[in-house]
Amino acid sequence: MPNSSAIFDSLYIVSQTSSQYPGISLPELNFLGYFSCLLSLYKGNIVADWGYSFMKSEQGVPVSAALAESSSMLVEAGELKNVGVCYSITPAGESRLQFLRTMEYIRFRVECLQAACDCLLTNSIVDILSLISRDSVINDAHLHTLKCLNCEENSSLSILYQQFGLVRKAIGIRRNLFIPATSWLLYLRQKQGEV
Repeated sequence: MPNSSAIFDSLYIVSQTSSQYPGISLPELNFLGYFSCLLSLYKGNIVADWGYSFMKSEQGVPVSAALAESSSMLVEAGELKNVGVCYSITPAGESRLQFLRTMEYIRFRVECLQAACDCLLTNSIVDILSLISRDSVINDAHLHTLKCLNCEENSSLSILYQQFGLVRKAIGIRRNLFIPATSWLLYLRQKQGEV
């Protein structure tokens, strides 16, 4: 049975990116979902709160079986549609999304998902994919043959918590996650020598 959090995330991300992109591919959906999960950690939530995991694929990028399964189910239900290799949302999907937004267990996710999607206003999706895929959490997962990226067993999460601590120290705690999200991307860009 598809994961309810992944169903919501799939609908939300596809809906929020539709004004900038005619569709979003499964790898892009995975990256934005993973970025949202990381922003949840920034807010102080524990990994288990996200509701589904991300694994490192053989290509070295985050993938979630829950997002893949929910996307397929939403296509079958007529709530997402395939546009080539991308997904777009249908009116039925928008209707379900609006209903799901009223659920209490969803509320904390919206802020994280929105911030990740809003980063597309200042960064291309390719830039975000590149920065996050080269981050130490994903790279360290490769070095230690650990495949689960957002599991408590991933010792690289402590590096991520340190990075987020530096961002919090520099900009303070913000209610809106867009500023911390873009600041973290800028930090990654500087750390990777792209500035």
